[in-house]
Amino acid sequence: MILRPPSRGGLLPRLGALLLLVSALSPTALLGQSDTVLSIGTLRNGVVVPTRVQPGEVATVGIHYQDPSSNIQGFTLTLCYDPILNGVPNSFAVSPLLSGIGAEFVSAQVDDLETDGDGKEVIIGILLDAAPPFGAQTAPPTDLPLEIGTVQFQVPSDLDCFTCLDIVFCDGINGNGNVSLSNRVVIEAESIQPVALVAGQICVPRHALFIRGDANNDTWIDIGDTIYILSYLFLLGEEPKCLDAADADGDDYLTITDAVYLNLYIFQGGISPPTPFPDCGIESNPDEDGLDCFEPTELCPVCP
Repeated sequence: MILRPPSRGGLLPRLGALLLLVSALSPTALLGQSDTVLSIGTLRNGVVVPTRVQPGEVATVGIHYQDPSSNIQGFTLTLCYDPILNGVPNSFAVSPLLSGIGAEFVSAQVDDLETDGDGKEVIIGILLDAAPPFGAQTAPPTDLPLEIGTVQFQVPSDLDCFTCLDIVFCDGINGNGNVSLSNRVVIEAESIQPVALVAGQICVPRHALFIRGDANNDTWIDIGDTIYILSYLFLLGEEPKCLDAADADGDDYLTITDAVYLNLYIFQGGISPPTPFPDCGIESNPDEDGLDCFEPTELCPVCP
């Protein structure tokens, strides 16, 4: 069950929950510091990275926490974002993790009024145990980032490609109300300041154009590309600007077989690299293989 205040500034329905919320939100509370890290972005393979979209799309941005030693009872999150972006009202969604634990109080507001003195911001309050019978629900300790929830932003359709827009944690924000709020976590019923706040970005495009096989980005597909791949894999050579281009056989893995595949094609009439080849393009079915292209290459400098 989720308890929501009946109106802005309204009281929580239970005194215990109210006291806990005050300890989490009050800027005058006596603050300790935890080893909690909060971060903004998209979680990929255990790492929080920028959220990528095409111009004109709605970006779903995650908020994450790490804390190897503490059980967290609640979160106050205050995020400021680039004025080019617009927050999507009522778009905040609690993560499946916290929903499964049983977040009993969730409040979120998007303030897109840029001229109110504190810019555009999102304010989120979460208490995991806000009402009887007080089952002591908490977010568990974790060494890796876990998602708290997601919020959405509208990206302008005329945004220049290869642009990134910042979303940052910001303190002293009042949103649509009169109470100044800052980023805090609740640990053992005390308001605690995170040890680190890691900003995020929304970047376009989702996938850059490339030609498969041009691993060294010199506009030619030749033996130099096979040498470049082998150097990167085995001699600590420079990372390809577009890892997907170096995945010559298109199997979603960058291994010695890509160099062999490319040599067979160049010198022995082997099968040509899969699409996109020989013209600029993106994969037929772009996937989360970790080899994506995000920056313009010399052969394909335009946005898809």
